[in-house]
Amino acid sequence: YTINAEQTSYTFELRPDLRWHDGQPLTADDVIFTINQIKNPDFGSPLRASLNGINAKKINDQTVQFVLEKPFAPFLSIMILGLLPEHLWYSIPDFGAALADLNIKPVGSGPYQFKSLTKDTNGHLKTYALEAYDDYHGGQPYIQELVFKFYPDFVTAITALENKNVDGLSFLPKEYKEQLKKTKISLHNLKLPQYTALYFNPKNNTLLENNDFRLALALALDKARILSESIDDDGQLIAGPLLAGLPGYDPDLKGVDYKPEEAKKILEELGWKMTADQSFRQKAEGDKTKELKIKLTTVDQMENSRAASIIKENWEAVGIKTELEIISKDRIKQNVIEPRQYEVLLFSQLININAGSYAFWHSSQNQNPGLNLTVLANKDIDKYLEEYRQAASEETKLNSLKNFQNKLIELNFAIFLYNPSYSYPTSPDLRGLESLQFINLPADRFNTINSWYLKTKRVLSK
Repeated sequence: YTINAEQTSYTFELRPDLRWHDGQPLTADDVIFTINQIKNPDFGSPLRASLNGINAKKINDQTVQFVLEKPFAPFLSIMILGLLPEHLWYSIPDFGAALADLNIKPVGSGPYQFKSLTKDTNGHLKTYALEAYDDYHGGQPYIQELVFKFYPDFVTAITALENKNVDGLSFLPKEYKEQLKKTKISLHNLKLPQYTALYFNPKNNTLLENNDFRLALALALDKARILSESIDDDGQLIAGPLLAGLPGYDPDLKGVDYKPEEAKKILEELGWKMTADQSFRQKAEGDKTKELKIKLTTVDQMENSRAASIIKENWEAVGIKTELEIISKDRIKQNVIEPRQYEVLLFSQLININAGSYAFWHSSQNQNPGLNLTVLANKDIDKYLEEYRQAASEETKLNSLKNFQNKLIELNFAIFLYNPSYSYPTSPDLRGLESLQFINLPADRFNTINSWYLKTKRVLSK
């Protein structure tokens, strides 16, 4: 690809040897068709918002040009998306796209193509088989067939791995790692752009409008203990949202230390006094007495429950009465996150590299369907995020990210806890995964699949 000096035009040259799995050539027409479908509101693509203000045009069969209304720094990462074969999708009505058979029996252009699937009596997938695609432009993979098996829970899936009924699992929860240490299973600890943090909603508790109070909450937390006891130190403590491997990451950035005595001092200065029995704090407001209390909400899973219990203990140790609200996995998104029905939310977010920090921290994104879970706003933070999106040079981009993160931390818009490792267990017989270290999405664990193999043999050299 080439980029013009103003960074408003990106021209892509397609390889001439690209083929769909049905043998048809992949051309610029397929790219244009895909982009137009994403931008079509009737098609219902979740990527639609990211292509606002972007126009695509065909130069020739192998060349596509994208023209932007203004510079947009994350544009190239947005172009990491799957393509649709126009010759198969053009006749499918937009409103019926979600129900099309091509969604579960797709025709793609990657190293593996769809072979077969089986379902149970309730219509749920049991197995999904792929086979190597002979004409893949990157060369045929060593492993001829992949079969994905679907299990109702991790206990059943782990048993299948131990019994050699499968060669790998999508993910291994922390609570099962000790069990597999006694086996020969290979455990790959991958870096994933994901962090666990505490998010604030002052609309449901006005105490959180005060930066000093938010600082006191941070000072009262023993983050090292949270990391140790909730995920057995299987991750890294973090100070901000820019993680190792991402643009703007600063290894020297330090977060708020564990200083409960300073937290108590701040609360005293804010007028919150301990009760006579030294249990919790309260404040006189007119002829009434107000109790210092807060509600902490999280999802019902072992890691979060452990962390929430420690946070409750830490906050109550400095006199903040803390109520825990544990919400089931099937309710957390619809009942809590989307309507922002929480005071403080303990939650883990997987960062969308394509969206960048804007989608997670700009004030325009702090209501559903935005991804900003802290219902706070600051014009400087917004300005730095907007500057990054329009920056023309790497230096300007990095300065904008640095200023954004520093302001975010200065204002204690969230309390960043840790970046967990992504545990990917595979059979010891599966080889070729040595270069797999950093992934942007869980599906990226297959990025090097062309080089995976099970067996080797000696061959005569010529």
